[in-house]
Amino acid sequence: MGCLVTDGHTTYALTNRHVCGEPGSPVKARVRGAVAEVGIASERQLTRESFTEVFPDFPGSRSYLTLDIGLVEVHDVNDWSSQPFGLEGDVGEIAELNELSLSLQLIDQSVTAFGSASGLLEGTIKALFYRHKSLAGYDFVSQFLIAPKAGFPQSQPGDSGTVWYLKAGADDRPNLYPLAVEWGGQALRAGNGQRLNYALATGLSTACQLLDVDLVRDHNTGANPYWGQTGHYSIASAAIECVENGPLQTFLKANIERISFRPNELTPAQIREKLANGEFVELADVPDLVWKKTPDRVPGGRDYAQNAGPEHPNHYADIDQPDGDGKTLRDATLSSIDNMSVSVWSKWYEDEGATDSRSEGLLPFRVWQIFDEMVRQLKARDDTKFLCAAGVLAHYVGDACQPLHGSYHSDGYRDAPGATAKKWPGKGVHSTYEDKMVDRHSSDLLPQILPQAKAFTGEIPSISAGRDAAFATVKLMSEAAEILPPSTLIDKYIKLGGGSSARVVDALWEAFGNDTAKLMGAGARYLAAMWEAAFAKADTSLAAGAREISEAELAKVYQDNDFMPSVTLDKVAALL
Repeated sequence: MGCLVTDGHTTYALTNRHVCGEPGSPVKARVRGAVAEVGIASERQLTRESFTEVFPDFPGSRSYLTLDIGLVEVHDVNDWSSQPFGLEGDVGEIAELNELSLSLQLIDQSVTAFGSASGLLEGTIKALFYRHKSLAGYDFVSQFLIAPKAGFPQSQPGDSGTVWYLKAGADDRPNLYPLAVEWGGQALRAGNGQRLNYALATGLSTACQLLDVDLVRDHNTGANPYWGQTGHYSIASAAIECVENGPLQTFLKANIERISFRPNELTPAQIREKLANGEFVELADVPDLVWKKTPDRVPGGRDYAQNAGPEHPNHYADIDQPDGDGKTLRDATLSSIDNMSVSVWSKWYEDEGATDSRSEGLLPFRVWQIFDEMVRQLKARDDTKFLCAAGVLAHYVGDACQPLHGSYHSDGYRDAPGATAKKWPGKGVHSTYEDKMVDRHSSDLLPQILPQAKAFTGEIPSISAGRDAAFATVKLMSEAAEILPPSTLIDKYIKLGGGSSARVVDALWEAFGNDTAKLMGAGARYLAAMWEAAFAKADTSLAAGAREISEAELAKVYQDNDFMPSVTLDKVAALL
């Protein structure tokens, strides 16, 4: 396994397709002295792609780029480390290579790796886009050809999947930049007649871009986003401060560490450490970290297959996609609260050609369902289930104030002329903005969220029932699109060249950091308003005042599939 990567919700080990095997295959390794299943082969794999699909600015219509990349969804990230084995040096950002940055200056640059079969490998880059095979008039190209350095082992079978690092700086402690994934080799005769084994490798940045994943670099940790590492939790914490003083705020403050983390604990590293040290997941990210998993992987998981299940469409709604007349579902819904109905939304999707309920976003109806549950549990004086519902509501309201969750351009312009199933303008903007930017600038962002929530002057619709809460969610999604229009964000990302390098992330922050704080502040105010409205609607007191609910009690609730079941749009009406 060459490295760890993440799509923002799941951590994978990256290797070759021919190493990890067919999708669904169990992958085993020796862990603590015993052979154990450590993961399963993901469906996300790459064999080869048309050269011009991957590098559209380069000619090569009769060439294929050999990729041979596979992902293994790991069962327990705590059994893994992202630190490269056997290499001395400081690991930096991934070497991001595209048509603009690929240069012949890479030729003869030093690289290093640690092969599973060969051990420490030292080499130099000898060719870019090396044709390793021709067949039936088509060329098959490897992105890199790497030669062994004199005095070091030559790569051999069994080294497949290892990551080669570009070396820079001092020899005793070089900077290492993840560059390429070895997938094969080719024996060539050197000038002195000696046969050498050259490594064939795929650019790591190319593989990550095609698979829409990011490299995990932090030692012995996975990456789990919550509007980045901090978003959902920081919105929840700010919302508690926005609730009017009284028994509800007292109860929520007593349980802030069940919903979120205390404000002084909201750094990405602290959140990851807390999640890694226990089975309980703070409620604001239960929908991602628990319900979006299969039950054989995570107690309470609701997926029926890897990355597929009824929970997924509950996190978004493409309400800005225009119909033939230029009208959007957002326009129709906000024109009358009567249109905040399953029948209206279902007909809209049907008229627009939607054929699969699993792709029909229903975020506002999920909020409606949870609002009803909060009221129901308050009336029943069940403070545990009320807290569980209130805590997970923070996640969905957090999604609603992220403008890309309310747009059919959620990850760039998939409908652009010339776009393919794997490549389109703006691809990658979602995770780069929502995860990378927020995490990298969390120390700048966090102090701004509560002040922005306090300064929020938008008019929150009156809420006295679940339908009102759903309508308010659409209003929040509309306001988010006004604060930061998706097209503005995507166009800037494209202008920057895409990717998730520090340069791109920092430029996005400079352009949209203040707007991001406004979005989260608005989300916190809407969330506080929904909590207060449910409490007022129930017209009762909390069962035990400000008692602190145990983690075990809450885990038992959210691990129950009958608690606020995750369903698709065609089934949600019966729950409202």
